[in-house]
Parts: sequence; C-alpha cells; structure tokens
Amino acid sequence: MSNYTKTTNFATKDALPSGDPAKIVQGTEFNVEFDNIVTAIASKANSGSPSFSGDVTVDNLIVTGDVTMVLDDSDNVLINGGTY
Repeated sequence: MSNYTKTTNFATKDALPSGDPAKIVQGTEFNVEFDNIVTAIASKANSGSPSFSGDVTVDNLIVTGDVTMVLDDSDNVLINGGTY
C-alpha cells in the first residue's frame, strides 16, 4: 500500500515575489500530484465493507457486532495460535 505524500507545496509559491519563475504552477507539477493521489487511492481498502484476499495482519483488532469466520481447507479456524 502506498500513502499519499505531497510532492509540490503550492502554498509556498504564493509567498514568492511577482515575476519569480518558480511562482508559476507547472502542468507537470499537477500531473505528479494527481499520479501520487491515484496510486495512494488505488492501493487502499475501501472504508465501507473492505474486501481482502491472502493473509491480513492487524495489530490490536477490536471487533464489534457480528463476525463471520471462514474455515480453512481442513475445516479449521485458527485463533490465538490454536486450531478450533
């Protein structure tokens, strides 16, 4: 998964004096920002009803409400290192 990291600080351009070429916002700067946002969004789970495949590791999982568990190929559920 990728987190979004801002590449260009557009607000700092506001403080530059008129005529400074760095004050101009370049199209390539926008492209880089949007590409970073797209990558971060595409690699995250949806907050509502996320779906995962493969192994998922969660530290300090707290679950409220109903829990549905799926059995493995041997009809086992592994909880706290024990098979049930």
